[in-house]
Amino acid sequence: MYTIGYDFGDTLIQLKQLQFAVRLFTENNVYAPDPDKVTVSKEANLVSLKADGLSWAGNQEKADGKIEVEITVEKDGRYVVHAKGSHSTERCKSMLVQVLGINLQSIQFDQNKKEVIERNSYKRDIKAKHYPTSMKMPLVFVEDQANNKWFALSKDDKLRLKGFASHYDPYLQTQILDLSHEEDKRFRSNEIVMPPWHIGFTQNENEIILERCNDLEQNFGLVPFHQRKDTPEWLKDIKLVTILHGEHWTGHVFNTFSDMEKRLEWITNEIDGKEVLVFLPGWDGRYYNNYPEYEPSKRMGGEEGLKSFVNRAHELGVRVVPMLGANNANIETMRKLGLEDAVTRDSWGLEKRCDWVDWDYDLSTENNCMLANMGHPGFLQHMIDKSNYLVETIGVDGIFLDISIFWANDPHYSPYEGLVKWAQEMKKHHPDLLLFGENSYDVLWGVFSIFHELGYPAGHGHALYRYCRQTHYLAYPAPGMGSGGIHEFAWNQSGLPWEREVPELIPTLSVVSDTIDKNGHGTKYLIHKARNWNQVYPGVTGYQE
Repeated sequence: MYTIGYDFGDTLIQLKQLQFAVRLFTENNVYAPDPDKVTVSKEANLVSLKADGLSWAGNQEKADGKIEVEITVEKDGRYVVHAKGSHSTERCKSMLVQVLGINLQSIQFDQNKKEVIERNSYKRDIKAKHYPTSMKMPLVFVEDQANNKWFALSKDDKLRLKGFASHYDPYLQTQILDLSHEEDKRFRSNEIVMPPWHIGFTQNENEIILERCNDLEQNFGLVPFHQRKDTPEWLKDIKLVTILHGEHWTGHVFNTFSDMEKRLEWITNEIDGKEVLVFLPGWDGRYYNNYPEYEPSKRMGGEEGLKSFVNRAHELGVRVVPMLGANNANIETMRKLGLEDAVTRDSWGLEKRCDWVDWDYDLSTENNCMLANMGHPGFLQHMIDKSNYLVETIGVDGIFLDISIFWANDPHYSPYEGLVKWAQEMKKHHPDLLLFGENSYDVLWGVFSIFHELGYPAGHGHALYRYCRQTHYLAYPAPGMGSGGIHEFAWNQSGLPWEREVPELIPTLSVVSDTIDKNGHGTKYLIHKARNWNQVYPGVTGYQE
C-alpha cells in the first residue's frame, strides 16, 4: 500500500454523517482543490464544491484547473457522488474519492473474498484491488466497527478501471475508504468526468448486487441464462465436462487423438454421450509453446486424427470444445505472422508478457510469449480465421478462450471490445456454437455462456450463475495421483476430486494417460456422481427449476 507521507491538504466536505474529499490525477501529478479558490454550497440533502484552481504538494504549489463535486443523499439514504476535473496543460488520468466516517474494519471485494483490519494489529490498510483486473464487479461491501454493512458501487456504463482500498490517515486520525476511477487511455484529455459512485448503508446485499445486474442488463446487454438466444440448447443437457489432456509444453503426450477415442468410448459406456462435453487442451502441439499457430498436433495424429476423434465423439452424442488462447502468443510466431505489433500495452505503453509460468521447472519463468490484444484488427482476424477452421473443417461444437479475463487500459485497442467482436462474428456464422471462457469479470458474462474459474466465487451473490454456467478449472486433478495434466498446477490443485463438493459447478473429469487404465474405480465414481447431478441456482440467479 503506497500512501503520501505528508498532509496532502484535501478539502473535506460533509453531508449528514460522512465526509468526502476528491483528488484529481493527471499523467504527471496529483492535485487537490485549491483551498483559496473553493466555493461550497449546502442544502438539506446536497452539498457541492467548486474549485477554480488546483493545489499540489500539500498546497505548496498551485496550478490552473478545476475540480467540481456534487454529493446528494437519496430517499433510501445512499450518497451519490459526482465529480469532474480539468487541468490547463496536463492530460487527466483518474479521480479518487475518499470517504470518511464509516469507521471501516473490512472490505469484501468478491464472494468470500474479504480483508479485515484487526483492531489490535499494526496493519492500517487494505491494499487496492481493481475491477476488472482482480475483481468481478465494480462493487464492494464494507463493514464498520459496529458490524453495519455499507456498499460502494460504481455506476459506470462503460468498462473502465476502478480501484478500491482503505488507508489510515494520521493527520485526520481516521480510516478512509478509497474509490478510484481511471479514464480509458484512448480517450484522455485535459478534462475528466467521473461516473457516479453510490455509497450507502444496506441491510440487504442482494438488492445491491441485483442493482449491478440491472446495470449490466441495461448498459451491456446481458441477458439471464434461461432467456439467452446465443447459447446452444444442448448445454442444458451437459452433466460432465471431460478434460482430455493432449501435449504438455515440454512435449509429453498424455493422449493421442486415437487414445482419446478409446477413452471416450469407455466414458460413454458409463454416461449418456449427450450429457458429456469434451474439453481439449493441448490438441495443437506443445501446450502454450506454439500459440497462436493452432494446427493439430502431428504427434497426436494431425488433422485427420483430430477429425476422426470429433466424428467419433459426435457418433457417441458428445460435444467437443478445443482450447485457444484469447491473448497468449509466442513472440517468434507472431513475428512470422506479421503481428508483433498486436502486443497489449498498459496505459503507460509498456508491453505485457505472459511471464508467470515456469513451464519446464528450471525455477525460472518462460517469458517468450506476449499477451496479444484481441482488439488489434490483425490479431482479431487471425483468431476468427482459426476459430472458423476448427468449426468448419474439424467440426467442433465450441471454442474455449484461455485468459479471457485479461484486460489492460491499452492506448490503442480494448481487449474487451475485441472479445465482443470475436463473439459476434462467431455467432453470426455459427449460431449454435458454444463460447467458453476462463475466469471472468461481470461484463464478460454476456460474451461467454460458460466459464471455468480458478476458485469458486462467481461474483457477489454468485451473480455469474444468473447469466452463465461454470465448471471446474483446467487444473482439476485426475483420479489417481491427482495430475493436473498439461496445466502448470501439476498436482492436486485445491485438493482431491472427492474433496471438492461444489454443487453449482458442472462435474469435471480430467483424463491423463493412466486415468482409466489404472484408476477406473475412481473414474466411475466421478461419472456416476455426474449422472445424478442437477444444476443448482445459488444467490441472485433468480431462477428455480
